[in-house]
Amino acid sequence: MAQVKGLTPALYDNVDKMVYDGIGQGLKELKPIWREYFNVKTSDRSFERVVTMVGMGDAPEKPEGQAYTTDMIRQGYTKDFTHTSFGFGFEVTQDALEDDQYDQLQRAPKWLAFSCRVVEEKRAANVLNNGFTTETTPDGAALFSATHTLGGGGTARNILGTNADLSETSLTQALIDIQTQTKLESGQLVAPMQSFDLVVPPDLEFLAARLVKSISRPQSADNDINALKALRQWNVIVNPYLTDTDAWFLLAANSKMHGICSYTRVPITLLEPMTDSRTRNRIYAVRFRRSFGAWMWQNTFATPGA
Repeated sequence: MAQVKGLTPALYDNVDKMVYDGIGQGLKELKPIWREYFNVKTSDRSFERVVTMVGMGDAPEKPEGQAYTTDMIRQGYTKDFTHTSFGFGFEVTQDALEDDQYDQLQRAPKWLAFSCRVVEEKRAANVLNNGFTTETTPDGAALFSATHTLGGGGTARNILGTNADLSETSLTQALIDIQTQTKLESGQLVAPMQSFDLVVPPDLEFLAARLVKSISRPQSADNDINALKALRQWNVIVNPYLTDTDAWFLLAANSKMHGICSYTRVPITLLEPMTDSRTRNRIYAVRFRRSFGAWMWQNTFATPGA
C-alpha cells in the first residue's frame, strides 16, 4: 500500500505547524541491549552447524609394567542455526512526496531501520524468555534445565533446584550451584565463571543493584561485608523485553564464554530507493538476515522465579 496525502493530512493542509516524529524530538531510541550479552558472529552460509565434543574421561591408575589405558575424543550433539530473513518497505506516491512540506516522508528509511532494530531486540530476548521451555541446546533440553544430558554420561543443571525469586539467599545458592554443576560433556568440573551479567526485567533492577553493589550485606542491619560484591564481579543489565517479571539470568560477562549467540548473515541494510515504473511511486526498503539461539548451556544459569 502506498502512502498517499490523505493518510496524513496534517502534513499537507498548508497550515504552519511543528511536526514531531517522536524519535529525535525529545524521545530517544533505547540503546542496544541484546548486544551487551550476546556473542555476535558473522556467517557466510544459509545456516551454521555447531558440534559439541566429548573429551576424555579421568586418567586411571597405571600399575607398573602394565599397558596404558586409552580413550577417545567423540562427537557429542549438534545444533543448526538457520538464519531468518526480514524485510520491510515503505511506498509513497509522487504527489505525497512533492507536497511533503516538513520532509517527514523522506525520513522513512530511518523508521524502517528502527523497526528492524526493535525486531532484533525482541527475537534476542526470546532466547531468554523461552529458555525454560522451547529454546533448546544441542542436547535437546531447554537452555535452562535440571536435566542436561552430558555426552559422556551423567547429567548437570543450570537452574536452581527449587525456583526462587531474586534475593541474597537465591543468588548465593546460584553461585554455589554454578561451582558444582559447570561440567564438560565428559563430566569433569571446570572453572566456573567469576564475572557475571545479571540480566533482569525492569521490575528487578533496583533490587539487583542493591544485592550486588552494596558494600555491606544487603537488606541487613548487621555490619557484615557483602560477599556477593566482594567475591564476584557484576554487570546489571536491564532488559524491558523480558516477559517474566520474576525471572533472572546469570551469564558469563565475557560473552565468548557462553553459548548464547547470534549469527549475522546480512546486517540491517537500507536498499537503494526504487521507483515503480508504472505509478512512479517511490519505494524504500530494508532487510536483514540473522539467527538467534544457544549452542551450549555452560556458563549460563537462571530461574523463572518462585
